[in-house]
Amino acid sequence: MFRPLATLFGLVFSAGVLATPVEDLDARWQGLKGFEGQFTQTQRDYDGTVLSESTGTLALSRPGRFHWAYETPYVQTIVADGEIVWVHDPDLKQVTRRPADAALDGTPAALLASGESLGKGFEVLALTTGEGAPTDADGWRLTPLTSEGEFERIDVWMRGNVPVLLTFSDPLGGTTDVRFDDIKGNPRFARDRFDFTPPRGHTVIGDD
Repeated sequence: MFRPLATLFGLVFSAGVLATPVEDLDARWQGLKGFEGQFTQTQRDYDGTVLSESTGTLALSRPGRFHWAYETPYVQTIVADGEIVWVHDPDLKQVTRRPADAALDGTPAALLASGESLGKGFEVLALTTGEGAPTDADGWRLTPLTSEGEFERIDVWMRGNVPVLLTFSDPLGGTTDVRFDDIKGNPRFARDRFDFTPPRGHTVIGDD
């Protein structure tokens, strides 16, 4: 990964002062208008016991559009077109639709899809590299400024200007890791990449 702009990689200076953690993270995060690749999602209990693990592919275009496709251990596709979030369960022949604002509020997807400064909703602190941290990555801990969301904190690890690991910690001590692989930053998406039409013969449930 080449590094064309020092401002994207923690070397931002203003009047000779090193950028704050939120400025450093925002410089990278807001410069990433979209990405696509593979993911592994692992949910653990408070004692570290693995509760579930799933894999799939994702594509995201900010603000508010993404295509998140689970491939194992089950097939499910979640598509957000900027206004509506569609959840497609092919085994059930069922599609659920909800307004994006209501469906994404307080969820990991809202963090990924947002193009706003992370400092608006979180206290941001830099993390030091330690056990379990991705190699050659920089990390930040995001603590929500309100208690309305589903998570107590979110650890964001980026290599260059693309995310490699997000860890969401819930109030009961459980965690959800989302690891990204083969990520391409700011790709050119087809116009219909984030469109969704319910397949014929499927039941559609949700808000009109």
